[in-house]
Amino acid sequence: MTTYNKIIKLFLAPIIAVLFCTAVTGCKDDEGLQGSEYGYVQFKLYKAASYQPAEETPASRAASEMLSDIQKVEVELNYNGTSITQTLVLNSYNSENAEYGMRSDKLQLMAGTYTMVGYRLLDKVDEVVSSYNASGDIEVRPGELTVHDLTAEVQERGQVQFKLMKSWVSDSRASTPSEETYLFSDIDMVDITLRNTFTQATVELEKIPVRQELNYSDSEQGDVPSETGDKYYSSEIAYTDSLVWVPAGEYQVVEYSTYRKSGAVTYNLEIGTGVEGTAFTVEDNQVTKDAEVPVLLSETSEKIKDYMALYEIWKALNGPEWNYVGEAYPAGANWNFNKEKDMWGVQPGVQLDDNGRVTALTIAGFGAKGVVPDAIGQLTELRILAFGAHDEKLGGNITASLRADMSEADKKKVRENYANLFLKKDSREDLSEMLQWVINRDPKQKAIKKSTRISPKDVQIGAVTNEITEISKAVMRLTKLQNLFIANSTITADKVFTDWVPNPVEGVPTRDYEEEWKDESWDWGNFKDLTDMELYNCKNFTEIPEFVLHLPELQVLNLACNRGMKMKEQWIRLVTGSTSGDGSEDPTTVASKIQMLYLGYNDFGDEDNEDNNFPPLKVLSHMKNLHMLDCTSSGVKGKVEGFGSDIVLSQLLLSDNEITEIGDKFCSFSNDVETLNFANNKIERIPNIFDASSLYVMGGVDFSGNQITGVADPDNFKGINASSVNLSNNKLVKFPKELFQAESPITTLNLAGNGIEKIEEGDIVNNRAGGRNKNANLISTIDLRFNKLSSLPDDFRATGIPYLRGFDVSYNCFSKVPEQPLNCSELEAIGVRHQRDAEGRRILREWPVGITECPSLLQLQIGSNDIRKVDEEMTPQLWIVEVKDNPSITLDVTSVCSYISAGLWMLIYDKTQDIRGCDALDIEN
Repeated sequence: MTTYNKIIKLFLAPIIAVLFCTAVTGCKDDEGLQGSEYGYVQFKLYKAASYQPAEETPASRAASEMLSDIQKVEVELNYNGTSITQTLVLNSYNSENAEYGMRSDKLQLMAGTYTMVGYRLLDKVDEVVSSYNASGDIEVRPGELTVHDLTAEVQERGQVQFKLMKSWVSDSRASTPSEETYLFSDIDMVDITLRNTFTQATVELEKIPVRQELNYSDSEQGDVPSETGDKYYSSEIAYTDSLVWVPAGEYQVVEYSTYRKSGAVTYNLEIGTGVEGTAFTVEDNQVTKDAEVPVLLSETSEKIKDYMALYEIWKALNGPEWNYVGEAYPAGANWNFNKEKDMWGVQPGVQLDDNGRVTALTIAGFGAKGVVPDAIGQLTELRILAFGAHDEKLGGNITASLRADMSEADKKKVRENYANLFLKKDSREDLSEMLQWVINRDPKQKAIKKSTRISPKDVQIGAVTNEITEISKAVMRLTKLQNLFIANSTITADKVFTDWVPNPVEGVPTRDYEEEWKDESWDWGNFKDLTDMELYNCKNFTEIPEFVLHLPELQVLNLACNRGMKMKEQWIRLVTGSTSGDGSEDPTTVASKIQMLYLGYNDFGDEDNEDNNFPPLKVLSHMKNLHMLDCTSSGVKGKVEGFGSDIVLSQLLLSDNEITEIGDKFCSFSNDVETLNFANNKIERIPNIFDASSLYVMGGVDFSGNQITGVADPDNFKGINASSVNLSNNKLVKFPKELFQAESPITTLNLAGNGIEKIEEGDIVNNRAGGRNKNANLISTIDLRFNKLSSLPDDFRATGIPYLRGFDVSYNCFSKVPEQPLNCSELEAIGVRHQRDAEGRRILREWPVGITECPSLLQLQIGSNDIRKVDEEMTPQLWIVEVKDNPSITLDVTSVCSYISAGLWMLIYDKTQDIRGCDALDIEN
């Protein structure tokens, strides 16, 4: 056998043995070599430039740019004169780690001394990349691993991390117009072009992810003094979020592109050309950190001008003393200018668009004081401007939630926010708690939500939260305005948007705005986007500011709580342009566009006519698009004629006035009505302004707290097309049968707190013609508390009102529980508490035998009577029973004790009563 064949045999024998061992016993190669005549050789391949020992001399220059391009190594060894050639796979964790070296597979050889002849480097398709001569011995020892280093002539490369730095220039640079379209903090990715300072060759790096960092220094820097906020100076720096490989050499950044990422779409922000970053050096396999990319920013860009204007406004309005009160921002918050000037737009109450321009400015709650300067006119992208708001103390969220791109649903929420906070009330809130419980259990009915109205107001009427005394007419440049709020201020109407030219504010480098804008044409007719305005609780307002009359598209106007105005005169002026208008004049543009008008908590006093201080119908008939009106608690007296039947309202709030009569043609009503509120006036008759035959049924009508004794024009009364009617706390002696004779589609009727003595047969189930009331079966809830009833007609049986679910006759004169409603199969709750005769004596003594067998009854309230011994056995079905204040009652609850213990049956009782059969109850013996 030749020496060559012996070596091959020695190569193959251990491989077969190892495979056999692995398949049969799972043993390891290294364990099998212990004490044998074989060993391992492993080759490590390094870049020649970064390899210090440099044992080998390359035979030819490598063709690859990166070490990871090399996949295999073919080594040639000499063993006792015999040449051995073997190809081995090269490995690394990833392509980046490969630059620091690669390992070959292990080569198993018989122990001995081998001489290195040379090696070839192969790519992934086994093509030779380069060949090298080599020398030196490799000693293979039995049972050991010998490592031998190789080198390759590969391009020298190092890793670089870039730092994006702001670089300010004093001109707007026509070569980079897109610089205006982003903020530094928007940068998500960057392209960078490098130039080798020696060879002038360029390297292009694309779409490198970027991370932002805020830096704070314990010192004051920048352009403003320490009074402007935080003692720590804030600055922004961006770093590339990964290391990139770059050929070794000295470089400068010469070009960059920045990107903002939005979902799957990437937007190019800016291409900066002609930049020159600080030179930096890249060394082989070394990391170069913080290579600077100077991102060019213009000091004359419009967004920077916006931020300078913010500082000027802040300074002019006593900004250093601002101290926020409210819930939208942290208590005591103020603006901070101790940071880089392109960060000045990030302030509480300021919103920016994607271009960095100011789109919303809200200083409600900060305590501004002084004159709003001409600098306000710089903010030409402004959509929202608020110098105060109706909820700034307890809330403050209405202005913070405003956006230029709001949906119609969001706009509606904003427009109704004031009404929802302070005005609106579900007409069913006056029902007894038991009846509200029944309604809230019914998935077919809208749940009753208790009003959360802040009482009486967020800011007391006449109180102020800011002392703004004037506002520059430079606001006339802000033609993109959508919402304007002036509230809780000391300002007078004649100082809103005046010709005031400010003196320079001390310490502020102001611009000469008057000179800069002298050639511009300003006109309120340009404000086609300004649809919503609040001029609220300004105690020194005696009139509506003149500019309001010239707005072309105003839809919502809140003038509430301005008690210095004579509101009747100002309303006439709003419509006709004159306080003495009689309706014959051409209406103002704004009159025909207004849809929602808040005039509550004002003074409608009319010294010339105490009986009618509402504007005449001829004036109000011009408000063709009005659908919501609030005149809550404004001293409206006497008869009000209204708008005429051509005006269709969906919300009408006239509560808490001294109205005695509503005119027949007050208005029409849309199918969107939730509640019409006439509560707490002096109305004596239910007005004949509704129509039960309408195709649309309104939510609720509230006439509670008036002096109503009946309906207007009984023989021709058209009814009320509302599902809920509240007539509580009036002076009704007779049941208002006219409502049912007109077939009003009522489901909930509240007649509590009247003096009704009797309900006649047919009052509910008959119509005016004497036939059957087709809508009687709609009634599901009736509240008759606090009347003088002692009996009920058969109208209340299932044959009359079959779907009755809640019925309360507490505080009446019944000597027995009325049986008629108990006949209704869907009755869930009945209340018969506190029955007394004319002398105040308890007259209800009998327990309603069989009541526990009513098919749907869940709750019985029979307290404050004189019930004696109850012989009826309680059942789990009737699971809420109230018997408080029945001093002589005897009641056994043994049959439901287990349910009581499990919290599935509720007894409302007095501890001193004779309640037996359940130790779970806290009864005093």
